[in-house]
Amino acid sequence: MVAEGTEAGFELIALSPQLIPTPMRVKWSLNRIETRYHWYQLYGNWNWEPSTRRKSIATGEALLGDTPFVLSTPTDWGQYELVVERLDGDYVAAALDFYAGWYAPADGSATPDRLELSLDADSYQPGDTAQLRLVPKNAGTALISVLSNRVISRQAVAVEAGDVAAGEVVIPLSVTKDWGSGAYVTAMMLQPLTGKDSRTPTRALGLVHAKVAQPGQDLQVSIEVPEVARPRSTEVAHIAVSGAHPGAEVWLTVAAVDLGILNLTGFKSPDPGAYYHGQRRLGMELRDLYGRLIDPGNGALGQIRSGGDADRGMQMQSPPPTQDLVAFFSGPLQVDANGAVAMPLDLPAFNGTVRLMAVAWSKQAVGQAEADMLVRDPVVVTASLPRFFAPGDQSRMRIEIVHAEGPAGEMALSAQVLGAGLSLGNLPASVMLGDQGKAVLELPVTATGVGDPEVALSLTTPEGRVLSQNLRLPVRANDPVVATTRRFSLQKGGRFQLTNDVFASLKPGTTRAVLSAGPLAKFDVPGLLQSLDQYPYGCTEQVTSTALPLLYLSSVAKSLGLGKGPQVDARIQSAIQRVLTRQASSGAFGLWRAESGDFWLDGYASDFLSRARAQGHAVPEGAFVRAMDNLRNRLNYASDFDHGGEDVAYALLVLAREGAAAMGDLRYYADVKTRAFATPLAAAQLGAALAAYGDQRRATGCLPAPQSCCNIRRMSAPSGGRIMAPIAAMPQACWRCWLRQDQRRSTPRP
Repeated sequence: MVAEGTEAGFELIALSPQLIPTPMRVKWSLNRIETRYHWYQLYGNWNWEPSTRRKSIATGEALLGDTPFVLSTPTDWGQYELVVERLDGDYVAAALDFYAGWYAPADGSATPDRLELSLDADSYQPGDTAQLRLVPKNAGTALISVLSNRVISRQAVAVEAGDVAAGEVVIPLSVTKDWGSGAYVTAMMLQPLTGKDSRTPTRALGLVHAKVAQPGQDLQVSIEVPEVARPRSTEVAHIAVSGAHPGAEVWLTVAAVDLGILNLTGFKSPDPGAYYHGQRRLGMELRDLYGRLIDPGNGALGQIRSGGDADRGMQMQSPPPTQDLVAFFSGPLQVDANGAVAMPLDLPAFNGTVRLMAVAWSKQAVGQAEADMLVRDPVVVTASLPRFFAPGDQSRMRIEIVHAEGPAGEMALSAQVLGAGLSLGNLPASVMLGDQGKAVLELPVTATGVGDPEVALSLTTPEGRVLSQNLRLPVRANDPVVATTRRFSLQKGGRFQLTNDVFASLKPGTTRAVLSAGPLAKFDVPGLLQSLDQYPYGCTEQVTSTALPLLYLSSVAKSLGLGKGPQVDARIQSAIQRVLTRQASSGAFGLWRAESGDFWLDGYASDFLSRARAQGHAVPEGAFVRAMDNLRNRLNYASDFDHGGEDVAYALLVLAREGAAAMGDLRYYADVKTRAFATPLAAAQLGAALAAYGDQRRATGCLPAPQSCCNIRRMSAPSGGRIMAPIAAMPQACWRCWLRQDQRRSTPRP
């Protein structure tokens, strides 16, 4: 982009395949590109196609050599291309597109109903006059609007045929305080129907954002730190703030973080100016009735050109860092009367770059600044450690020693282990380094136990300065968890003694045994509860499945080490809060965020809230009412089914427990859809809902046969891996039936 009325400058050079400058005679041409749209009627339908015309502005020849050839040519506003062609050999050409002036560049989605418009400056202040340029294709009326979260101003401008021939219309707009930190300028170009045989009435839309800098909204912040600092020392960062209103109270925060960490995560320095005063999403809706004026059978279908995948950023987990991370945060610091703050930084044994980021604010303005500080020893010692280590593994540490500055010569070197779980091999007692020299060593290491041992490396310079680095080398056992379940029957008068024999062939110190008896043993409730607690993810369904059993199995949770009464209550309350963060305004629940869509998930999350509320846990009244209202609304709009209905039955059960189900719905599904439910559990849930309302006859008719009810355990889980969920939602009558029938089928085993 170059300014209108100025010269566009270029440098031309010819390169060989080896990227070496080579002589070449060329011809250059500067063309202006103009795009026009043409309407045509085919088989009774109107369509359009763009056409591009190139108009030669300037041309010439040049001999390219070892140094770039400088070319400059005057330009007016518009789109241009520079074409360079070879004259003295095989044909070779290169081209470059660019724009001149405050011209709105067209893109690949440009269509006849897109109006080209632009502003004459990047930023304005209240009292300025913004020049809005339109590039109309036809004469008509332009409706100009200035919008933010409301309509600021509107005006209609007549566009004559002469304006179209001139190629532009310039409209002055007065910038006022009402524009805030920025406003959108929209233009709607209207062209009336000119005849019966003409194409349909046309309109073109355009939108551009105008940035406005309000006086006194920005603070100027600067950070002064030494270019090179030493590890294991204290440095002082001096921050200065100016531009505040006289007498205003100014505060700031300072963060100092390893630049490598920031680059790894793609972190950008905080910019409160862009956050508070940057471009915001348009807060108005544009109502367009143009579609009602188009003959639906006499035009080409439009195409959606928006959308795309969301950038969720980098998500990762990593082992403990090998060294202490450099990350300081000052907290709020008040700026003194001179606009200055001094922040001391206690630097650890770290070699690298530290980025300092300051954010300042007052009641009227904000500001920010950043600065980088190199932290380095005169002799830098770095090590490459094994990425993973398990007991019994043997590996090597690669140690690099680089002389950066100061006296060179023989450097004493030593290494020792801090903590247990690691043994070291031999390391040379000294190393010889010249000026700017480098030495690479390898230190054998062997893991002997699980833990986070450290290797302390010490280097003594010729001047007697000791430089030390502590490197953490985590050792983890990568063996998978082994679980063994044994079920047997104990006859009347029989005895069983639990001894250490159950831990045979298992690693000492990592084992645990749980003994359960009665119905809990038949269902392996402790094993299921522990599996749910160890589940690695945390969607709404998994959070609910982990917390729901704790409402009734607190004693089992205590025996598994999941906490005593207060700890279990705290886990349940935490799960309630986490589930509610994913509740939409409609009362529905999303798996990872507040959204709606899965009816069964709505019932499952609402069931958990209902049961927790009944147990005395704190559930916000408003959130619970919205959850119940959502279930009623979903039932009212539920589609009919001939096979399925699990979500419908579950929602009816939850509502019936709260006395909020419609009796007509319960009787309809009992009388008409009992055999249409896909699972015995769904029919049992409907029966339990009817029983809660006192309709025992219909409730009995809904309960499945005992053999069908017993098949619940062998049912395949519904989509999404809902394994614990159907069991948690099982009515008590079904529980008793299942346990009784399972007892009849069980065969005593020793």
